[in-house]
Amino acid sequence: MKERDLTNKYLEVGELIQRGRRAALKAGVVGLGASAFTMLGSSLLTPSVALGADRAGDVKIANVALNLEHQAIAAYGVGASTGLLEGPALAAAKLFMSHHEAHRDSLISVIKKFGGTPVEPKKDPKEYEAIAEAVPNIKSATDILEFALTLEEQAAGAYIGVLTSFSDKELIPVLAGIGAAEAQHAALLRFVLQKDPLLQGPVVK
Repeated sequence: MKERDLTNKYLEVGELIQRGRRAALKAGVVGLGASAFTMLGSSLLTPSVALGADRAGDVKIANVALNLEHQAIAAYGVGASTGLLEGPALAAAKLFMSHHEAHRDSLISVIKKFGGTPVEPKKDPKEYEAIAEAVPNIKSATDILEFALTLEEQAAGAYIGVLTSFSDKELIPVLAGIGAAEAQHAALLRFVLQKDPLLQGPVVK
């Protein structure tokens, strides 16, 4: 595929994701499964006892999701600030970052509605273990995209993996929609990296 065609496809798919995010939030798309929430901070907060057991559990999970969004925003910010991303890659990174900012705002709204306190982002991006480990190994744009792919795939699996854990079913379409957006991000990143959109490894030519 010619570079110009790839650039156009990159931005075209990115814009489709942006336009489709609201619909996904309403539809509650499901598809991937994982237990990544356990690995990525399930003990993040101790919910207020005033919320009640069920609602407190929902807030706790939503805050873990919010922490993932804070991490993603920080990661894309770090990637964009390296100077290694240019043209469509930089535009897509900024676009994806804006999606994560929208996810963050949705989760903060839900957590407050449920009477909880949203977890704050870390002041230094390197306070996130994944970012701290990745930064020393980032030498090229490809390294940044590979790191972003790892985070997006983990997040997609994490979101879908906890859908049955909520006591309040109102949260299911919200997190399912966000998980679907993360999966779309991952699929596009795999395409740009010339990997199969669904399987691990390079695209077979």
